[in-house]
Amino acid sequence: MKEHKKRRIVIAGLGAVLSVGLIGGALAYMSDTDAGINILKVGNVQITASEPHFPTEDGNNNGVPDDCELLIPHATIPKDPRIKNVGVNDAVVFFKVISPAEQLTEITDDGVRQPEKENDLFWFKQEDDEETAHANNFNPNWIRLTTAAENGTIVDFPGVNDEGRGKVYIFGYHTRIEPEETTETLFDKVQNKKYGSKTIGPNEVETIHIESYAIQADEIRRAGINVDTSAEISEQDLAYIYNTFCNQNAENLK
Repeated sequence: MKEHKKRRIVIAGLGAVLSVGLIGGALAYMSDTDAGINILKVGNVQITASEPHFPTEDGNNNGVPDDCELLIPHATIPKDPRIKNVGVNDAVVFFKVISPAEQLTEITDDGVRQPEKENDLFWFKQEDDEETAHANNFNPNWIRLTTAAENGTIVDFPGVNDEGRGKVYIFGYHTRIEPEETTETLFDKVQNKKYGSKTIGPNEVETIHIESYAIQADEIRRAGINVDTSAEISEQDLAYIYNTFCNQNAENLK
C-alpha cells in the first residue's frame, strides 16, 4: 500500500465566477416567463472570490507553493474563501467545493486502519478549531444545500487529481449581500487526513477546486410567489434558487 507522498493544494476555480447576465449575455436566466412562474430576473450582478491567507510563496519556482509541498498527516494549510459583491445589485451567493478523492484507508487517532473506501483527502475547518479536531467544520452562516444535485457525492471532475474524482460540497450564504459587502469565510484552513492509499501517485497533485456563483436577490419567484430574500434565507429557498440556476445554465456550468 502506498502511503501519500507529495501533496499540493491549489486554488482553482475562484476566478471562474458565474454571474447572471454578465458573460456576454450567455447566462440570461429566465424561465416560464409567460406564466410569471419560476423567474430569476437578469440584473447587474458581479462578484469576486478570494482567499487572502492561502500561501503563495514558491521559492524553488516549481509552481507549487512551498507550504503546500510534501504535506504530512494532519498538516494544516490556511485557506479562507469568501465572496465580495462588486456589482450594483444585492446578490444571493453560493460556493461549490470539489475536494479531491482517492481510494483511502483512513487511520484513526488510535492508529486503527478503517476499511478502504473512496473519500476526500482533507478536513475543512474554522480558524479556532484544534489540530486534534479531525472533522469538517464549515461556517454555519454558509448553509449546506443537502438537497442540491451532487451535494455530498463523489463525481468525475477532471483536474482535481490524476483520477479526476472529487467530493462535492455545495453551500448558499444565509443572507443576501449588498454591493461592496463581503461574506464570512466558508472555512479558514484545510487539514490533511491520515491515511494510506493505493491510488495516489508519488508526485500526484491534489487540487481543491472552488466555484462561486451569484444571482440577483430581487424578483425571484417560485410558482408565481416571490421568494423572500430580505432576511435569513432558508435552506429550502437557497436550494431552489441554486438548483433552478444550475438546471437552466447546465451548458455553462460544465
